[in-house]
This record gives sequence, structure tokens and C-alpha cells, in this order.
Amino acid sequence: MKKYLMTGMAALAITAAFTSCSHDDDIEVYTQDQIIKAEYEAKFLAAFGQPASNQDWGFGSTTRAFTRTWNVNGNQWHDPAYYNLEYDVPVTTAEKNLVFNYVNNKNNVETVDQISFEKYWVSQIWNGNQDANAKGVKAPVSISYPNQNGATTSIVGGAQMDKLEILEKAGTWTHCNNFNHADNNDWKENGEGGRTLMVESGTLSFRYTNSQSSYLSEKYIIVPGEKIDASLKGFYYVCFDFERGYDADEYAAEKTMGTYEAWNGNNYQGGWNFSLDGFLNEDQVKAAIGQVNGKDIQNINIKGYMYGDKHCDGDDNYTDWIVRISPAKVKGTTINYEGRIMAEDLTVDSNSDWDFNDVVFDWAIKDGKAYIKLLAAGGTLPIRVGGTRNDNTSEPANSVEIHSADKGLGGYMVNTGVNAGPAYKEFVLEDHDYTAGGANGILVTVQKRGVWVEITAEQGKPAGKFNSPVGTKWCEEYANITKVYSGFAAWVANAAVTWAVNPTPKYVDYQNVEENKNEVDE
Repeated sequence: MKKYLMTGMAALAITAAFTSCSHDDDIEVYTQDQIIKAEYEAKFLAAFGQPASNQDWGFGSTTRAFTRTWNVNGNQWHDPAYYNLEYDVPVTTAEKNLVFNYVNNKNNVETVDQISFEKYWVSQIWNGNQDANAKGVKAPVSISYPNQNGATTSIVGGAQMDKLEILEKAGTWTHCNNFNHADNNDWKENGEGGRTLMVESGTLSFRYTNSQSSYLSEKYIIVPGEKIDASLKGFYYVCFDFERGYDADEYAAEKTMGTYEAWNGNNYQGGWNFSLDGFLNEDQVKAAIGQVNGKDIQNINIKGYMYGDKHCDGDDNYTDWIVRISPAKVKGTTINYEGRIMAEDLTVDSNSDWDFNDVVFDWAIKDGKAYIKLLAAGGTLPIRVGGTRNDNTSEPANSVEIHSADKGLGGYMVNTGVNAGPAYKEFVLEDHDYTAGGANGILVTVQKRGVWVEITAEQGKPAGKFNSPVGTKWCEEYANITKVYSGFAAWVANAAVTWAVNPTPKYVDYQNVEENKNEVDE
């Protein structure tokens, strides 16, 4: 049977009355922390009403807040602040020409077999389709095999190349977003275009598709930038040669047609036409006919193919499409905080102030670690950020009790108008990977009645904390949040309401604490 918590003094009384009852199947004995939370929830409902069913308290339905779309097939859509990474430097015209001229001189190109990065930028150098990156020069064309009429056709490789894919790990290819049609030239410092950030992605191999078929080609070379010019050290250039092979269905339907001569020593045996299944080159034709006729096959002339000019063999010039791979560099010690959490310490009575300033901190999650910037402590009860649930020690490893003198802000009520304290205190939580849980996974607990109780924010339920944009002003002491932000109560009932704007000045400048206290007492 699903049982519901009773709230307020009734819960305390009934729990006490039945704690010693022998009919354990008939009554739920609630723990102290359950009773504390039930009391708080009842008071919250009386103060603000029932939260909307989709109210996620600013933490986001996917546990992340205030970030743009991320983790799309392993690609990040230009939100490097999320990972505390520096933007890659823009590609210059000088760099494009240095790279093209070096790779175009096939006799001097030095390559490496593989590079190994997990976080890196993919930046467009150019493709050979006379695009905006081709400054005065154009990649050589690739020459097709003879078509069904026996003629050859010139094809601009860059015009046919599509969908850059990267082998992250054995058996796992990922699409590098934005690099479709070998085209990604629109550089924007804070938006898409020109580059894509890859995270948790290997660089084992590279490939592309042909815009006219599903054939995948891995015909490329990797050139270290330092081999091209000292100014390009640290960059690697993946350079593709266009080839247009057949997919399985096309190959099965193709026939190679032409003529050949058969000789026995110096004796001419005659000439014949041939038609062989598949797309074959001269050596393959010779092997196939020789196996049938047992002759010395010479003077093979491939006249064409049943479908023709679908296949295009590469010309071993790797300038049809070039991208730059460079490791993503972590920024300095400066952390770009992503949100601001404000919380109540679950102490509620008829005169509760509902100022949500008992603990206030900014947060950021980078590489699995939670970075905390402690800003204010408006309560007197012990509150800690981090740590482990059900750990009743005062300050367990990898947690900070916000009032502690060494790690926290010191004193009791700090930076809310009662006591002045340090401007902030920064620390890092790294006991586990915080990436999946996001900001709502940062544990906040308060000590009441001898136990540590988690301050939670569950969707659609009364919350003891909420997440807001960095820079949101918190309430001064004893100032009810509905007086500071007129839209707060509406936000509780409607998650679409924008509430954290235009705070009432008199309640955030820490000048009216006694006046606010009198209002609460009344």
C-alpha cells in the first residue's frame, strides 16, 4: 500500500503515539528527516500554493540549467563555456594557403598515421568546390573512369564530398556536426560555423560519404602543422582525396565492358569483346579473363561501364577537402559559473520569513567536478554543500559546512544584512562525476533535531531550493521573497513565468533588516 506522510504537529504526535505499537503492518513509523520535510512541505503549500506539475525549480528537465543544446552525437554546438574551454583560434587566409600549397606538392608531404585526442576542435580549412575558403587557388579535379561511352569526365571532388565522420572508438563512428557537403565556412565567435567542438571522442580514423551514394571513403592523410610551418605547430590537418566508389547494390549491378587480345608467346590468338560483373580495373580484368581462357592476356581496353561515371578513382592529391584538428585547451583558473542556487533551511513556523537566503552559492560543472562559489549564509543552522546522504558527521570529506571558519564563510548569518563577511568562498567537489546529475545533484543538507536533512527540489513538489541565473540578487534577511520578486508565487504555479527580474530595491540592499524582521514578527 502506498502511504503518505502526515504533516505538522499531527505527524509528530501520531508517530510518537505508535512508535511502540506492535502492529507494525498497520502503521508507518516516519523518520525524523521525513517529518521535518513533511512539515516544511505543508508550510510551503500554505504560503505559495501547489507547484505546477512541470515545475523543475530552474534545474531543467534534463538536470542541466541555462545551457544551450549540448551533446548532439558527441558534438558540442559552440558552448565552450560549458566545458571551460577556450575557443579555437580562427583560420586565417595565410594558414589556408600554407596548408594547400604544402599538401598540393605531393613529393614533399610528411604525414603521421594517427592522432589521439578526446576533446578537440574541427575547423574548416577549405573544400575544393571553389568555396569561400579557396583564396585564388582551387584543388585539382579528380578524373573519373571512362563512362559508358568510353570518355573520361573531370569531377571537382569537393563538390561531391559530404558528412564528415570520425571514429571515436573501435566500431563507433560519429557524425561531426556542421560539416555537411564539405562546407562549414561561416565563422562566428559565439555561434555555429567554421568549427565544431568534439568531446569524449577519439580520433582513430576519418571518413566521408559521397553526395550521390552511401559509399564511405577513408582516403585521407594527416599532416602535422609543424611540418608545414612553425606557426602551425600543434595543429593537425586531415586532408581527403575524393573517390567515388560503389555501394553494394550499385556494385552488384555494374558491368565492365571492353576488348582484349590473347597471345600464345609471340603468336596472336585473336581479339575479343568482354563484359564482366562489377567495376574492375585493368589488372582485375586480366586476371578474370586469364582464368577463363588460359591465355596470355594483353592490350586490354576498358571502353566503359553499364552505368558509367558513377565511380571516380582518387588522384592521390589530398586537397579536395582539408580540416584542421586541434586539441581543446582548458581555460585558466577562472570558472564561468552557470547558475545560482538559493535555499531555505527547512525551518518553518507561523512567522517564517521565506527569504531563501539561508545558503546562496553559484555553481559550475566542468569535467565531472562541481565548482562552488559560496556567497551568503542567512541561517544559523549548520548547512553543508557536498558530502554524502545520511552522514551525520559535521563536515565529512569533500563537503563544506557553510559557517565553518576555515572552509566556509565563518560566523553565522553572513552577507544578508546581519553580519558582513567575506565576499565569497570558492571550493571544488570531486567525490564523483557530477555531469549526469547536474546542479540538482549537488547535495545541500541542513542539521535539524540532531539529523542531517537533504534540501530538495523535486519536480512538481514543494522545494527547499531553486536554481536561478548567475547575478540574480538574493533577499536580505527576513524579506519574504514575494516582496522582493513579485512574480515568484506565479512562477511556482506556472513554470513558464520569468520571475528573477526587477527585484524590489529596499529588500536587497541590506539596509532594512530590522524593518523586515518587524514585518515577520507581526
